[in-house]
Amino acid sequence: MNTSAGEQRLVQIVGAGCPACRQLEADVRTWIAQRCIEARVERQDDLVEILNYRLLALPGLVIDGRVILAGYPPKDRLDRVLHETLTAIR
Repeated sequence: MNTSAGEQRLVQIVGAGCPACRQLEADVRTWIAQRCIEARVERQDDLVEILNYRLLALPGLVIDGRVILAGYPPKDRLDRVLHETLTAIR
């Protein structure tokens, strides 16, 4: 499923590179690839940028500049949030 007009979504994994951050990145990349979503996944590990998001827990999941999750979620919640956010028509 592609986004409207071929727009590529920006998905950022915000964190300091801890195991949970790396796992969230891997899970998100796998989810996107399995569904053929057009999205660019980036890791945001710059401390100043992390602080700008004002997250209460890491890792954070930011999609198109909007904080979607803070902290590593259970798989079913991650699946639901990604589905609701990345498959929605913009």
